[in-house]
Amino acid sequence: MAAGRNKAFTLIELLVVIAIIAILAALLLPALAAAKRKALATQCLGNLRQIHTATHLYIGDNEDHLPFAWYDDDDPTENNFYALLSPYIFGADWDFDGDGDFESGVYACPARLQEPDSLNQSFDISYGMNAFNAVEFPGFETRKDNAVNAPANTFLTADVNQEYNHPPVEFLSSVHLGYKHNQRANYLFFDGHAGPVAEQNTNGVVLRF
Repeated sequence: MAAGRNKAFTLIELLVVIAIIAILAALLLPALAAAKRKALATQCLGNLRQIHTATHLYIGDNEDHLPFAWYDDDDPTENNFYALLSPYIFGADWDFDGDGDFESGVYACPARLQEPDSLNQSFDISYGMNAFNAVEFPGFETRKDNAVNAPANTFLTADVNQEYNHPPVEFLSSVHLGYKHNQRANYLFFDGHAGPVAEQNTNGVVLRF
């Protein structure tokens, strides 16, 4: 009986297999990238909801006064809402360092961390707060919580534009806000709900109150 010949892939068969794998990869990669972007946006929304909880704990401890977004002082360890909310997020003994803590825990949008560093600061800021919490911006005297007449529509916090990289939000345009989640920014409102908002859909959002 003749010995059977060894079976092996021909060059053409190998090329066909490689082509099929390449086609499958081309089909799957966009879906995987979209799933990753969605996961980053979901984590960002979770951060904003925790910032809302911290904000209301702060309000309860400060005679119903809102936190200021930022006031005109050179010390980043105390001139912004991140410093005010840090004890409620990281613990009562936490001293906000005004540098790396901007990129710590719930203060860091994962999509922001994938963007280039800002050219105007040594730290990268993910979120900005409503500048008009202040009676007169920039200032540290703030309005009370009951000044917010439409909490479900009134802007509290959102993703910041990478180039702006600053805590106070005075404009809902991309001058200040970062529409980085599928052309949307994650917005947090005073009533605690958070969700993606496109720049062209901001007409119903209250900033000045």
